[in-house]
Amino acid sequence: MSDPNTTNPRDTEARDTEARDTEAVPFDPFADDDTDDDTDDEDDADDAEPGTEAVAFDPFADDEDDAGDSLGEYSSMGEMAGLLKDLDKLRKGSGREDTSQRSRRLALDTFRERRGTRRASRFVADGMVELPWVEPTEPKAALVDPRPAVARKGIAPPALSAGDIVAGQYEIMGVIAHGGMGWIYLALDHYVAGRVVVLKGLHSTDNADEAAAAEAEREFLADITHPGIVKIFNFIDDPRVPGGFTVMEYVGGPSLRARRNAAEHRVLEPDVAIAYILEVLPALDYLHSRGVVYNDLKPDNIIVTEDQVKLIDMGAVSGIGAYGFIYGTKGFQAPEVATEGPSIRSDVYTVGRTLASLVVDLPQTDGVYDPGVPTPTEEPLFRRYTSLYRLISRCCDPDPARRFESMVELEGQLLGVLREVVAARDGRTFPAQHSLFSPQRTTFGTKHLVFRTDQLIDGISRTVDITPQEVVAALPSPLINRDDIGAAMLQGSSYAEPRETLETLRQAMTTPQYEESTEIPFGVVRTMLDLGLTRQARAWLVSLEERFGGTWRHWWYSGVVETLLGDFRAAKRSFAEVLRLLPGEAAPKLALAAVSDLLLQELGTQEQKLLDADLARAAASLDQHLHEVPNVVFEELAAQGVIDAEWSMQTVEPVALRFHAIRLYALVWLTNPTTVSSAFGLARMLMREDQVALAIKALDKVPSASRHYRMAQLTAILCLVAPESEAHAAPTEEQIRLAARRLERIPSTEPRFLQIKVAVIEAGLIYLREHPASSTATLFEYPFTVRGLRRGLALTLRAQARVAPYPQHRYALVDMANKVRPATWF
Repeated sequence: MSDPNTTNPRDTEARDTEARDTEAVPFDPFADDDTDDDTDDEDDADDAEPGTEAVAFDPFADDEDDAGDSLGEYSSMGEMAGLLKDLDKLRKGSGREDTSQRSRRLALDTFRERRGTRRASRFVADGMVELPWVEPTEPKAALVDPRPAVARKGIAPPALSAGDIVAGQYEIMGVIAHGGMGWIYLALDHYVAGRVVVLKGLHSTDNADEAAAAEAEREFLADITHPGIVKIFNFIDDPRVPGGFTVMEYVGGPSLRARRNAAEHRVLEPDVAIAYILEVLPALDYLHSRGVVYNDLKPDNIIVTEDQVKLIDMGAVSGIGAYGFIYGTKGFQAPEVATEGPSIRSDVYTVGRTLASLVVDLPQTDGVYDPGVPTPTEEPLFRRYTSLYRLISRCCDPDPARRFESMVELEGQLLGVLREVVAARDGRTFPAQHSLFSPQRTTFGTKHLVFRTDQLIDGISRTVDITPQEVVAALPSPLINRDDIGAAMLQGSSYAEPRETLETLRQAMTTPQYEESTEIPFGVVRTMLDLGLTRQARAWLVSLEERFGGTWRHWWYSGVVETLLGDFRAAKRSFAEVLRLLPGEAAPKLALAAVSDLLLQELGTQEQKLLDADLARAAASLDQHLHEVPNVVFEELAAQGVIDAEWSMQTVEPVALRFHAIRLYALVWLTNPTTVSSAFGLARMLMREDQVALAIKALDKVPSASRHYRMAQLTAILCLVAPESEAHAAPTEEQIRLAARRLERIPSTEPRFLQIKVAVIEAGLIYLREHPASSTATLFEYPFTVRGLRRGLALTLRAQARVAPYPQHRYALVDMANKVRPATWF
């Protein structure tokens, strides 16, 4: 039974009406349950809510509620007391472990056993990439022998050896690496349950400036708390190591460098590399928000363990714009750090270099990566994923002002690049959740070929050329930045008439409240374009150049205005600059493809065959890919001045225009299957390169649920029976029969059914004039002979005449039918 002299915590709590901190009481499964009726009465009378408390649990305690019934089974209280006394002696037997200690020990053993227990892989980057579970590294397995490095690099041996005690707390286990501030040690923390930690040197303190820098370093390192950054536990001094140590969390796992080296061809797959970088960006953004930069991002400093990705080695962290000794790694550190100091943009540079080193084999000199990034002409991977190349190029631009401004901006574009990578490689598409542009507003170039056959029903001639107006009307529109101070007013004005909106915006720009708005000035441009005031919009953009020149919005609207004014060369330069700034966006790619299309029309080369067949097929990325084309092909094109090594798309050479139009239409279509203009544009370009089968394949990818599906099917039929031209050969019998079979699958209620049928029969007749038929099997319901197809054409024309809207054209169709029917030959 309980000791009567012992104070029950519950009694104390009942008497104390003030709030209490959480407290723990001993847990003993064999302890007596001390029940006190008086305590219950006091608890009921006390209105104060008690704090959390521990309740003793004893399976052998007397249940006072049933005491009378229980004791009635025994002849005397002595027998029960003796039984309990014997049980208590057994429980407290000599040398036996206390139950509470044993419980804690078992819990710790289970906890340690399950350290590193394999869990499921996880999907990251909006579900686009699955990152595997990575087995954590045992601490002892991370230890290395320092002697080879000492002999090879001529560095001093470690000052500490296994077994040395540092600060009376940390027992050295060995070394794991050598860094910019000396050897990095693994140690056992004897004060915290044998925790394994990392000891890494701090900055030297040889003079007052270095001592002050070291003190500042300790202050901001101690206050860094982010799940993606290694934890800092302590700072210690040791006379054997100048500057002392930072005591950090040991993160057991391979670095990204180790994972890259273990991969096939010693590079990571682009989607995996991008996913790992995306996991690191929030940690870097956290540091930047605290006013510091990391300075030393590289694959060695990114550790993958279990389902986590962490930044380690915080020794190079410094304040933004700090001066003095700024640590970094050659080949990764931005070139301006030595002269201008570290900045967010210098961290962006290290991100680009790290990503590049993970996906391609960068050239090296004496073990240090050379400056620059291989171009698509030199690197096959960058030919296949040109947006990845553009993103890395912008990150690593020698001019800091041309790099991404923040990790948030970089993250949005990197997600867009990742969408293209998985779409181009795997055919998997994902919605553009972080796009800066709206979806395509309408379509361009989707109806021209089919509408051209309407001449048969009304006699009105039509062109298949696209126009600047329909291109601009279809292009995506920049989304309003919700953080802009004028965003709410612009969203409300979308329901007003353009003239009213223009007046509202004019008044807003004279108000101090909106003078810092970026969206309102560009809202004026949009409204002017809605009113058809194109030249006024251009003049307005010129006036904004001093304030907004160089921003992607200014370049975008400049390209739109230049397209409407027919200045396609200037528009191409503007949209190319948007693509440089926003490599993950589909909008500038679609705009560049369309402007290249318009330029080919302007140059009169749209109907010419301009590319080698293999290059055209590879650019379309439907059955071949650009990384499969030898480098020498592009080196020759670059030498001829047709394309530049960086694929900047500034040239207006017809060959380059056709090549980039095919490539960009294909990329947009593969990544954004709802952007059907790109599918029709790709088919149009391929037809002009005599790639009929690929053109049909592109059109067949229009989903059946799309409202443009029927138009795609009719266009595919007309592509099969297109007449011979400079760009492509006349249709074969096989193509003509395939066109007929495709048309038979379309309901005869389709308004243009008869028009398309006439085109197919006409193609059959033209073919039979030049070639003997391999078979007289029917085409539609008519024999595949000259006589049979003439009869079929006459009947189809008469059927067409019945639905002609104008009497004069109806008679013309009947006359045409009479001329081609077989009876007129006899």
